Amino acid sequence: MPVAYPILTGEIAKRGIKKSAIAKHIGISDRALYNKLAGQVSFTWDEVLSINSCFFPDLNPQELFSRSEQDSA
Repeated sequence: MPVAYPILTGEIAKRGIKKSAIAKHIGISDRALYNKLAGQVSFTWDEVLSINSCFFPDLNPQELFSRSEQDSA
Protein backbone atom coordinates (compact mmCIF):
# COMPACT_ATOMS: atom_id res chain seq x y z
CA MET A 1 0.00 0.00 0.00
CA PRO A 2 1.33 3.45 -0.80
CA VAL A 3 1.77 5.47 2.37
CA ALA A 4 0.31 8.96 2.09
CA TYR A 5 0.33 9.55 5.86
CA PRO A 6 3.62 8.10 7.17
CA ILE A 7 3.31 9.49 10.71
CA LEU A 8 -0.27 8.29 11.10
CA THR A 9 0.43 4.80 9.75
CA GLY A 10 3.57 4.56 11.89
CA GLU A 11 1.69 5.52 15.04
CA ILE A 12 -1.11 3.05 14.26
CA ALA A 13 1.48 0.26 13.96
CA LYS A 14 3.56 1.39 16.95
CA ARG A 15 0.52 1.55 19.25
CA GLY A 16 -1.03 -1.66 17.94
CA ILE A 17 -4.28 0.03 16.97
CA LYS A 18 -6.51 -1.96 14.65
CA LYS A 19 -7.37 -0.08 11.49
CA SER A 20 -10.85 -1.61 11.65
CA ALA A 21 -11.35 0.12 15.03
CA ILE A 22 -10.47 3.47 13.47
CA ALA A 23 -12.81 2.84 10.52
CA LYS A 24 -15.65 1.87 12.86
CA HIS A 25 -15.02 4.92 15.04
CA ILE A 26 -15.46 7.33 12.13
CA GLY A 27 -18.29 5.32 10.55
CA ILE A 28 -16.63 4.11 7.34
CA SER A 29 -15.74 0.70 5.93
CA ASP A 30 -12.29 -0.83 6.28
CA ARG A 31 -11.86 -0.39 2.51
CA ALA A 32 -12.73 3.30 2.71
CA LEU A 33 -10.10 3.75 5.43
CA TYR A 34 -7.55 1.89 3.29
CA ASN A 35 -8.29 4.31 0.44
CA LYS A 36 -7.83 7.30 2.76
CA LEU A 37 -4.54 5.98 4.17
CA ALA A 38 -3.32 5.35 0.61
CA GLY A 39 -4.12 8.95 -0.28
CA GLN A 40 -6.76 8.04 -2.86
CA VAL A 41 -9.44 9.82 -0.81
CA SER A 42 -8.89 12.68 1.61
CA PHE A 43 -9.77 12.61 5.29
CA THR A 44 -12.34 15.22 6.28
CA TRP A 45 -11.34 17.63 9.04
CA ASP A 46 -14.05 16.10 11.27
CA GLU A 47 -12.49 12.65 10.71
CA VAL A 48 -9.03 14.03 11.50
CA LEU A 49 -10.24 15.57 14.76
CA SER A 50 -12.23 12.49 15.75
CA ILE A 51 -9.36 10.06 15.10
CA ASN A 52 -6.89 12.36 16.80
CA SER A 53 -8.96 12.88 19.96
CA CYS A 54 -9.90 9.21 20.35
CA PHE A 55 -6.67 7.42 19.42
CA PHE A 56 -3.86 9.99 19.50
CA PRO A 57 -4.77 12.76 21.98
CA ASP A 58 -1.09 13.35 22.74
CA LEU A 59 -0.23 14.25 19.13
CA ASN A 60 -0.78 17.37 17.03
CA PRO A 61 -3.36 16.58 14.31
CA GLN A 62 -1.54 18.63 11.66
CA GLU A 63 1.65 16.64 12.24
CA LEU A 64 -0.15 13.30 12.61
CA PHE A 65 -1.96 13.77 9.31
CA SER A 66 0.89 15.38 7.38
CA ARG A 67 1.30 13.94 3.90
CA SER A 68 4.45 12.22 2.69
CA GLU A 69 6.87 14.36 0.66
CA GLN A 70 6.73 12.11 -2.41
CA ASP A 71 2.93 12.08 -2.27
CA SER A 72 2.69 15.86 -2.50
CA ALA A 73 5.09 16.11 -5.44
